[in-house]
Amino acid sequence: MKACSLFIKTLLICLTFSALNSCRKSDNRPDYPAGSQENINSWILDSMKVYYYWNNNLPGSPGLNTDPSSFFKGIRNGADRFSALVNPDFPENYPPSLVHALGFDWITLQTSDGQVQTVITLVVPGSGGADKGLSRGDVVKTINGTIPSAGNIASLTSNCILQHSADLELAGKTGLIKVSQLMIAEVPLYSFKIFPSGGKTYGYLFLNSFEDTAVPLFKKAFTAFKQHQVQELIVDIRYNPGGSVPVAAALAAMIAPKTTEGATFVEYRGNAKAGSRKSSFGAELKRLQQAGFAELSAYQLNLNRVYVLTGNHTASASELLINSLRPYITVIQSGQQTLGKDMASFVIKDYRNPQIVPKWEIYPMIFKLYNAEGKGDYSNGLLPDQEVDELSALPLKPFGNLSDPLVQRCLQMNSVMAGKGQVRVESISEKPRVIFDSRVPVDLKTSLTIARPY
Repeated sequence: MKACSLFIKTLLICLTFSALNSCRKSDNRPDYPAGSQENINSWILDSMKVYYYWNNNLPGSPGLNTDPSSFFKGIRNGADRFSALVNPDFPENYPPSLVHALGFDWITLQTSDGQVQTVITLVVPGSGGADKGLSRGDVVKTINGTIPSAGNIASLTSNCILQHSADLELAGKTGLIKVSQLMIAEVPLYSFKIFPSGGKTYGYLFLNSFEDTAVPLFKKAFTAFKQHQVQELIVDIRYNPGGSVPVAAALAAMIAPKTTEGATFVEYRGNAKAGSRKSSFGAELKRLQQAGFAELSAYQLNLNRVYVLTGNHTASASELLINSLRPYITVIQSGQQTLGKDMASFVIKDYRNPQIVPKWEIYPMIFKLYNAEGKGDYSNGLLPDQEVDELSALPLKPFGNLSDPLVQRCLQMNSVMAGKGQVRVESISEKPRVIFDSRVPVDLKTSLTIARPY
């Protein structure tokens, strides 16, 4: 286990040395002036040759006399949707999102009768949007005085982000709601609740990121679950874009009853230079440096199964949680197909002293991820066991509400397994069509990390 816990550190040291060596001996290229496009692009190419999962498919001699963003896009593998090149001086490379600017997300959809409406899907607790009384399910009538439509919602959203504010008029609410930017850290655990249904006690978690700050919140929730003798657990990660592998391991250790400290949580498979290695629960938790396996496993509820609610924004560490739990507990996935981010990354900077390429950072896809049974390769997303769309019942229900279609399906499934009911099949024709979704940028820029780069 000690060797496993040292894997990432050793790998970083070895690959960094290899990258530095590559920078010194790179295909007999001339010494380009510091800060030039050729110099920056040479560093990008040399780094990608060492770290990148698809390093064998990089172009042999790409032209270096182009802007770094275009160069990076040009050498990125066609199967790679998520590698990123970032520089704070060029924010267009890492565009902000509505939720990070104002604390909420919305979608614009067209209902079966042809009506177009913009609906708030998520409000971050403690954000400017929450403080102003915005709620999931609110219908937005006007944005900065303009009625949102299929043709203008993208530009209206961009303007709200750029202006760091939005004046909203909501259906059923009087007056204008002015939301301004309030910079807060993402709240990993929005809420947890305990409720009875069908003669059983359920615990419910709405988890929206795998930030390091989540672990104390996990402990608080599971303490309440144990006190109330929760028998069934619902983990709602339908909007969770991911985060840290060790935090996902921490939650898995609290859920799955058949795990041990030395049991494999994840297998990393990289290119020929990186190789592959299995990492145990204990090794991942050691890197987290917040709680060990013995402490976290004491919160286990002796569950027979766990219900996981997913959507097309479920990605990265969220998908890893589902896949890595499956060897140890029955996972019933309800909702929609996940995004398909089955790879991990860490940040690459210019570690030379002095730096030749300051500010630029690469977030390349480095490892494919597999579970203890060697199962992975879900780049197209994880398919749900029970397909259900939250938009099948409008207005959107609060997270954890028993009338929410995803929660409702879990309760139905439990009744079916107990021989007391049947699953209701949705009418596909009644579902609205999503025209615009403000959360898409979050999907693209949240990396599953094996070392915390953000």
